[in-house]
Amino acid sequence: MGKLRLLGLFGPLSIFISAAYLLSCQSSPSSSSPGPVSTGPIQQKNAAVTGVLMWKGDPSGSGNYGSEITLTPANVNASQFGRLGTFSVDGIPIAQPLYVSGLDMGAAGTHDVVIVATEHDSVYGFDADHPDARSLWERHYVDAANGITPMPDSFGGRTTLGGEVGITGTPFIDGDTGALYFVTTLSRNGVPEQWLRAVNIRNGKDYGPGSVQIQASVAGDGRGSVNGQIAFDPSNQNQRMGLTEVGGAILVGWGSFSDWGVYHGWLMAYDPTTLKQIAVFNPTPEAQSTDAAAGPSDYGGGGAFWGGGAAPALDTAGNIYLNAADGSFNADQGGRNYGDTMLKLKLSGSAFKVVDWFTPSNAACIDLHDLELGSGGVALLPTDISNGIALAAALSKEGRLFLVNTATMGKFNAGGDNQIPQEFMVGQYTCSDAVTGDVAEGPNWNRLYGNPSYWNGNIYVGASNMPLQQFHFENGVLNPTPSAIAPSPYGLRGGNSVVSSNATESGIVWVYEKTAAGTGVLHAYDASDISKELWNSSMNTGRDGLGQGIGFGTPVVAEGRVIAAYDSAVAIYGLLQ
Repeated sequence: MGKLRLLGLFGPLSIFISAAYLLSCQSSPSSSSPGPVSTGPIQQKNAAVTGVLMWKGDPSGSGNYGSEITLTPANVNASQFGRLGTFSVDGIPIAQPLYVSGLDMGAAGTHDVVIVATEHDSVYGFDADHPDARSLWERHYVDAANGITPMPDSFGGRTTLGGEVGITGTPFIDGDTGALYFVTTLSRNGVPEQWLRAVNIRNGKDYGPGSVQIQASVAGDGRGSVNGQIAFDPSNQNQRMGLTEVGGAILVGWGSFSDWGVYHGWLMAYDPTTLKQIAVFNPTPEAQSTDAAAGPSDYGGGGAFWGGGAAPALDTAGNIYLNAADGSFNADQGGRNYGDTMLKLKLSGSAFKVVDWFTPSNAACIDLHDLELGSGGVALLPTDISNGIALAAALSKEGRLFLVNTATMGKFNAGGDNQIPQEFMVGQYTCSDAVTGDVAEGPNWNRLYGNPSYWNGNIYVGASNMPLQQFHFENGVLNPTPSAIAPSPYGLRGGNSVVSSNATESGIVWVYEKTAAGTGVLHAYDASDISKELWNSSMNTGRDGLGQGIGFGTPVVAEGRVIAAYDSAVAIYGLLQ
């Protein structure tokens, strides 16, 4: 179990906390314990917990916060809207913050709570109504005195995580139990470890067993195989995807640290009460004699699940949608390698089954030049704008947008992608034999990351080196000519967006940008016409400005508040009066 630190709203321990509870905190065992440790019985189910409980708020991945009644295009401007305060933390908060509305914390009272996880392997619960105050509770998994630190980001290759790897994927909150699930990456005396953790959001204490070490293997002769088994390597697998829950199981996905070292994509399912591993999936388990690229993970490897931080998308039937990144591909030949593929999976008993899939016709080219499909996740769209067809929207680093029919995804067609409802270029440059060098990146490329956002018949995408673009549905597909374009372009990581609205009224597109200079900027646009920028955090830098930006940062909108991470802090914005 990790060390627990409980603080009052404005300083040392609140008078509302019982002496017995404080004693239990002081005597908690260290996070260095090699196995699950429980501080008490499994928590019983309480009243439903509501709020922003996962990445982009719901399992569709469409980024639509449709119940916002406070913030409107009329009042989000530099004179009425701005920063209300800041929560300080001990590391970079790359994981998206979460928000819980009106949380009953027992003797500590009822609070609107902001949950923040950091790359220093810490988790915090803050009172959203008291910015700049100290935390309600904290949980720290680092124990330097016993050799337990965050994993250096030089392990297994390069990253943009700022020196250390701790908690990177966005945690998930179970709305029935109030249990928070996340993965900590640690170095124990120089040996990398990864742990799935579960804590109670009311107090930061362990939920159930509290932790289980991530260990897994699958049958295969692909990269890294030993005696017919491919083992999970905690030093080289980046837990970047957001966590989610399907059919009573917690889903956790892993990608890579860039394209260095031998890696695969991994998806695992865990029992939320016992933390027992239920199922494991690897999208590239087979050796291949030929491959598009020749990196250390090719010829039977790759296929990372990262999606710019996206969580797997889930439909109402419990199907799981996610994109595998650059890697080996032979599914069109009857094999089991699914690099650069949108996958539809089903958790069935103790296994994930591939239900259907789609791979772009130029998979070999985008694999060779690092223009992968898997730079984003999957956004599931409502059927009222598509003549009743259930569409999945996805983006690629090439700058291409795909609409796939989830009922019949089309698999692979070498002659073109005309088996899917639609695909078109958002960016200006396409993958071809004329591309020089292994990596097509820089100011001449319009890469797309994360998920497109949806609202009221519109899709919003923010490519690198381009402004935000708005596309409108007409006759069941998108008009590939933008209906509106934002005033200014974004930096090399584009912009990650969500939309707040009161159903079909008062839509605002919120975009988090990390500029070419590294500064974070939060933007707000009129969702009906994004050529109208309502506000951004640089209009009044002294009051609203962010510091060092977060790569693929995602804003959160909840009950008149907008939450954005930067540096080692989280800013909360709202109406100033």
